[in-house]
Amino acid sequence: MKISPDLWQQINPFLSEGLEIENGAREAWLQGIEKTHPQLVLTLRKMLAAHDRAECLQELETVPKLASAPPQSSNFVALAQIGPFALIRLLGRGGMGEVWLARQTDGRIEREVALKLPTNDLQSDIWCQRFRRERDILAKLAHPNIARLFDAGVSDVEESRGQPYLAMEFVEGLSVTDYVSAQQSTIDARLKLFRQILAAVAHAHRHLVVHRDLKPANILIDQSGQVKLLDFGIAKLIDDGTEANAGANLTQVGGRVMTLRYAAPEQISDGAISTATDTYALGVILHELLTGLSPYRAVREGKALREAVLLNDETVPASMLTMSGEVAAERKLASAKHLSRKIAGDLDAIILKAMRRNPAERYASVEQFDADIARHLDHRPVKARAGTWRYLAGRFVARHKLPIAAAAVVLLTMVAGVAMVEGQRRVAVVERERAQRHFASVRTLANTFMFDVHGEIENLAGTLKARQILVATSLKYLDSLNDEAKNDPALALEVAVAYRKLAEIKGDSRGAHLGESGTARRNAERAALLLDGVLAQAPDNITALRERRVLGLLLGRMILESGDAAGIGETERAVQVAEKITSLPDAELADRRNLGATLAEYGGMLAVVKADHAAADRQLARAISYLEALAQNNPADVLSRARLAYAYERAAMAAEVSGMAARLPQAITLFDKSIAATETVMRDDPANLSHTRTIIKRYNNAARASLKLGDVHGAAEKATRGLALVENLVTADAQNVGNRTMLVSLLSTASDVDYKAGAFGKSIALARDAIAADFKLPDQTREGLIVRESLAGAWRTLGAASCAWAIAADISGTATAQREDMRNEGRKYLRQSRAFKQELVDRRIDAADAARAITEIDAELKKCGA
Repeated sequence: MKISPDLWQQINPFLSEGLEIENGAREAWLQGIEKTHPQLVLTLRKMLAAHDRAECLQELETVPKLASAPPQSSNFVALAQIGPFALIRLLGRGGMGEVWLARQTDGRIEREVALKLPTNDLQSDIWCQRFRRERDILAKLAHPNIARLFDAGVSDVEESRGQPYLAMEFVEGLSVTDYVSAQQSTIDARLKLFRQILAAVAHAHRHLVVHRDLKPANILIDQSGQVKLLDFGIAKLIDDGTEANAGANLTQVGGRVMTLRYAAPEQISDGAISTATDTYALGVILHELLTGLSPYRAVREGKALREAVLLNDETVPASMLTMSGEVAAERKLASAKHLSRKIAGDLDAIILKAMRRNPAERYASVEQFDADIARHLDHRPVKARAGTWRYLAGRFVARHKLPIAAAAVVLLTMVAGVAMVEGQRRVAVVERERAQRHFASVRTLANTFMFDVHGEIENLAGTLKARQILVATSLKYLDSLNDEAKNDPALALEVAVAYRKLAEIKGDSRGAHLGESGTARRNAERAALLLDGVLAQAPDNITALRERRVLGLLLGRMILESGDAAGIGETERAVQVAEKITSLPDAELADRRNLGATLAEYGGMLAVVKADHAAADRQLARAISYLEALAQNNPADVLSRARLAYAYERAAMAAEVSGMAARLPQAITLFDKSIAATETVMRDDPANLSHTRTIIKRYNNAARASLKLGDVHGAAEKATRGLALVENLVTADAQNVGNRTMLVSLLSTASDVDYKAGAFGKSIALARDAIAADFKLPDQTREGLIVRESLAGAWRTLGAASCAWAIAADISGTATAQREDMRNEGRKYLRQSRAFKQELVDRRIDAADAARAITEIDAELKKCGA
């Protein structure tokens, strides 16, 4: 029986299905096929009959055994030279060729690489185009969770002349499934590891790259527990015309390469490939990581997975599958029932949303996928589930058990206590002693609210309003008590702390705040009056001195951000207070750590505000030396390392604004040390959200320094990381003006990065986003120096990019009126930015750096035809 290739493609799925149907039911099945595919039924009947006949005669059991296939040979041999690389050993083969472990031998650098080599029979124009495409894709991707591309080219060595190669990072590790099995990882540990995979894929998607073959074999975990995503050889550039222009053959060769078990329905049905295709594969991988089972019944039953099955099989919630006790034990759970309960609900919903058949119904981006997993880990409501009030309330309680329990107890007790105090005040003459006891009770309860409960929720997202209510309520009662109990230094100190905490909530740019900078400064000044009164009576009161140091730094920042250089005086006083504290006999490790941080802040202000670089360097060197010794002597103290990271950052900023180009590399090195130290702190203290805000600012500052050095690629990497983190924070806590302020700054930096990279259209769009984000901030916040600095940066980039685009339009022949409009807009924004820099010069705040910026803006205006 002769069958054409086209006929075989049509009949093969039906033949496979028919062979699994019992003879008694097969006729009815064939009659159904006859109605839908009458042209196939005759051939299908003959093939099924031939199979049945062979089974009856036991022909299938008596087929002679064939000799085993000869071992595969390689086109390359060990020690062969491919370009600058010497082959060591074969690592594996794939559809595009072979991968060898090789050593770079050209004398530039000594390292081992994974060298990808297309075999001779795959060096046609079509495969070479695919090979070059992988090279171009990998060159765009720079992420700690993606295997790096070191080199690419064509060998010019005699013995291998004309051989293309890709030299990639050699990753020695286990596939993600083997790794979690070997580690016996818990469900939460698997989810955290999976988030690294999502971060890598999100990075690729932001660079317009779809992987299209995500599977455990392409996801390795190295010896440090770091995810490394491999093999972008069949990735597709989104909206990139290269495939269409490469001809039908290239599309045909690359378009159907996939692993069926992890393929999305649109890959099977030749639908449109998009980032949602990768989202589907990630959903399958997550299903297997959590359950140890495939979402497809055919795979679970050990049958061959066919395209028709994949397109028609209904995916059931993962928690409904029958899982073994061994799988649960591997995940450190008591039984399969516990594992099902752990997956039921949030994780079921997340997996099902990622694996929707319709791509439009999946997560719109991998970042949204990651955000839902982060919400689940934080016991917050996930977007994949319906937001009923009961579910939302349950998630909130799970997330804040301790604060809610404490707040409920304290609130009830406080209400009762206040009511009783008010009653006793009316009969104070008769029951003086009882009134005094309740006086102390209210004071204790207010302090519990302000310190214990507030401390529990201080670093949680979305708690600004709750924190404001807690502190304001405590302040109300403490202030009323203070009016009655004159000359009580301890009570005055408690009231001062309440005013300071309220000032931070209202408008401290270093943390989460509501953007009410004027109100914040007034509260801080009231706290200062109270504290100065306490210290006038007891100069060595270490508790009051500690509070005065914190308040001095806060006031210094607020005064400077209002545009008044006199704020540095408050910072200088904070240094004096910190030094006095460490000289007292009751000083602790925290006091020494705080002295180092205070010296670092003062040194940074000397450099930026006064341009006194010699004095700044002395203070910063002292701070770094002091904190390095503390961190070395107290390796388990996370906060010592956090303060050291801060000192590195301040020293980096001082080097950057010095005006000496020779010090820019030093600034970059210090920024990198600060970021690396902060990342270790985040790993050791993951629940503290303040570390995330800190590293966002450090990524932003490092990106700006990299731009000054001319390292656009390095700046882009840091700005991208910071922007991704701050966008997540803004999404999670929209009321937090501090997060929204950082967003303006990161958008401004990202705009500058794209301008320096020559991407003028993207630069203009980001600058406009920064200006729009600034417009949404509270008026008091927008008046602050830090926000205005970010806005001025966006103005400058928007102006310069508009002018550059107009110049490019001159060449391309754009209409004269349109070009002139672009120039006019560019000049307007450049002048606005220049006016702000002139204001800094006039106020003597960062005057040297501002003067350099004015010179650069004048040159840009001249170039724009001003």
